[in-house]
Amino acid sequence: MIAVRNQLQKDFFTPQEERLLGLVYAWKAGKKRKNCILCAAECLRPPVEERTSEPIEVEDEEEIDVYEVLTPKEALDVGKIMEEFDQSISNSEAFAEKMSKDLHVLDEANIRSIIVSEKQVTELMELIDMSLVDVRNIEQTLQTYEELLQSVKEQMDHIHQSNYQLQVIDCNQQKLLEEVIFLVDKLDLAEEHQVALRTGDLSVPESLEACITAVEALNNCMIVKLSTGHRKLQSVVEQLITFENLRQQFESRFIRHISNIFVLQGNDPGVSLMQQTGELIFPRHKFYHDELLPYNPLMAWLKSSNLVIFNGLSKVYAENIKKLYDKQVKDFFDLLKFKLTGIKDGMKFKIQESIEKLTASTSNLQKTFFRNTLYEHLEPEVDITDRGILDKAKDDQDREWSTSSFCTEIIDQVLAELEPICIAEEEFVTRFFILVEDTYSETPQLVGSKSDLVAAINQDSIEKVRLYRSTPEQEDLGISNKRKIMNEIFSTLELDLRGFVNLCDKINPSNTLHLLVIVSQCALSAQDADSPPFIKSTFGNILVHVKRNFDKCISGLCKQIEEAKVPKKTKIGILPFVIGFEEFLTVAETIFKNAERRGDLDKAYNKIIAAVFTSIENIALMNLKIPPDVVIMENFHQIYCFLSEMKINSLEDRKKEAHQQYSEHLNLYVTKYLGQPLEKLNIFFDGVKTRIAQGVKEDEISYQLVFSKQELRKVIEKYQGKEVKKALETLYKKVLKHLSEEGNLLQVVWCTMQGEFVHQYKQFEEMIARCYPGSGITMNFSIEDILQYFLDITKSN
Repeated sequence: MIAVRNQLQKDFFTPQEERLLGLVYAWKAGKKRKNCILCAAECLRPPVEERTSEPIEVEDEEEIDVYEVLTPKEALDVGKIMEEFDQSISNSEAFAEKMSKDLHVLDEANIRSIIVSEKQVTELMELIDMSLVDVRNIEQTLQTYEELLQSVKEQMDHIHQSNYQLQVIDCNQQKLLEEVIFLVDKLDLAEEHQVALRTGDLSVPESLEACITAVEALNNCMIVKLSTGHRKLQSVVEQLITFENLRQQFESRFIRHISNIFVLQGNDPGVSLMQQTGELIFPRHKFYHDELLPYNPLMAWLKSSNLVIFNGLSKVYAENIKKLYDKQVKDFFDLLKFKLTGIKDGMKFKIQESIEKLTASTSNLQKTFFRNTLYEHLEPEVDITDRGILDKAKDDQDREWSTSSFCTEIIDQVLAELEPICIAEEEFVTRFFILVEDTYSETPQLVGSKSDLVAAINQDSIEKVRLYRSTPEQEDLGISNKRKIMNEIFSTLELDLRGFVNLCDKINPSNTLHLLVIVSQCALSAQDADSPPFIKSTFGNILVHVKRNFDKCISGLCKQIEEAKVPKKTKIGILPFVIGFEEFLTVAETIFKNAERRGDLDKAYNKIIAAVFTSIENIALMNLKIPPDVVIMENFHQIYCFLSEMKINSLEDRKKEAHQQYSEHLNLYVTKYLGQPLEKLNIFFDGVKTRIAQGVKEDEISYQLVFSKQELRKVIEKYQGKEVKKALETLYKKVLKHLSEEGNLLQVVWCTMQGEFVHQYKQFEEMIARCYPGSGITMNFSIEDILQYFLDITKSN
């Protein structure tokens, strides 16, 4: 403190001629503290003036580090000391001197205290020396104990090492025992199982069960997961070789046995349907399936052990059972043909050949027209046996477009017999050859839902074929095993069904409609019932074929209607194809009465009626004897009345069109042939109307020389009642000559002419009243006379 004070006096106050009286350290609280020295100085120049200098900041790092903050107790003690002195600067020196004295006193007291306690220090040192001796003794004892403990530790480590080795030996022995037990338990095949695998009779149920159990045991032994070390053991290698020999030996025996069963089933002669009761019943294969199903566990084992041979067995089964199905399908369709046509098998009937020989049967719909044209496009291409079918159809001409249920019942029976056979076979194949259902998902078949199916059938035939069938290249890429098997087994079924469809079309064209309804219903039912894919695909393809035949039939009908020639009879009347169209609609509506969908039929209606309308107009223009208006009027009237009776929603627009054509040509015919029966009167009043149009007043017309009252009377005198009646009789005979009886329009036309005549008469009377008022001029006959003339003529004829 003195050194600091001297240094401050020298550096700051001496140059200012001032004397430092005292100083106090001051600082601000904070993390980085800056110390300041508050100084009190006295000016040495007269007059003496005391002042307090500004705080001097001193950044003395050493001083800062030494200085410590006063504790509250120390600050309190300093405060008490300071209170003993007044606050004037003059007492600061006295305060400092007193503090210095006190410090010396305290130092002296401290030294004295130390001198007084020297004896105690000596005693303390002696005690410390004794303690050090004791410590050395304790350390020697501890060292001895430590050496003893080290010896014990070494002995314990040795014991522990020995125990560990014993545990390892015991563990290894336990593991070895477990491995031996594992190998013996897993790789031990009972002697009875080995005997069953080598010599078990697969044709005896009890022995078959033993073989299945033995195969399961052998399979369990062979699928055991062995480590690399296991496979190096001689005994394990020998056992595995034994298992493999047993597997191969039993596999060969089983394949021979099951293949023999396949061959025997395929060559089973059975009894043909023709040799039985003659009923159209397809033989069931439940017996064959029940014979094979007990071997299903062995088939599953074979599939897991040798997939190549397993797939070969499915081909062997398909090839052999196909022979049986081919024979039964042939017998079934031969009997079906016999029931339909009366032609026996000896006549070499071949349904399949008719696929290429037949285009869908078409027909003109009227009996006389239909009789010579129904099969004209088929006869040059068919053989003698097919001509027998055609002759039978021609002998039954009175039943074309028939609603007879005979063929319908047979069609229903055929589909009802074939569907469960296909379903049962596909379910058996799926179960016996362990096929997964979804592997068939790529099969071209009916589209996803019922609505999709309906929409697909309504498209053109070519587009539907693309939906239902794939190209051969696409089939080879994505075809499934199940589909391969089913297509191999029933390779001819679809062709036979197509031939059956064509045969039904040959026998009667109305069967096309029956087939469309029945096959559509079966296809939709199969779709809704989630039937196996093969039957869905087969029904879908047959439905496409039926639809194509139906389209060809409709196209043929339209073509024949369009190519129809003018009848050679004097009165054309109702054209043959119009009558045929009515018969077709009547039969079709009866057949489709309860059908779920009729989009194809409505589409066919519109095609046919469009051809009918066009052909009516064309034939009307071809004939020179009968006025075209009569031909159009009669036929369109017939169509309008028929459609009004049938009430077919899809033909409402056509019905309106027919009525419009009828009304238009009726008016044209009446206007043309009735004309102006009072021709000179018409000419006279036409002149009157012309003058009025030129500005002459109506009441001044009589003053015109050409149109005077005298001229009007002369014209009226030329038309007496007898002459008018005679002219009407001539007109009636002409109308009678034009109109046909079947058209039934004579009275309609005659009444229309009567109304037109009366209308003209009233116009004449009106003109006379307007232009010649009060002249007293009247016709020589009245409206009542006209009505009587028409009535008398009608009665007389």
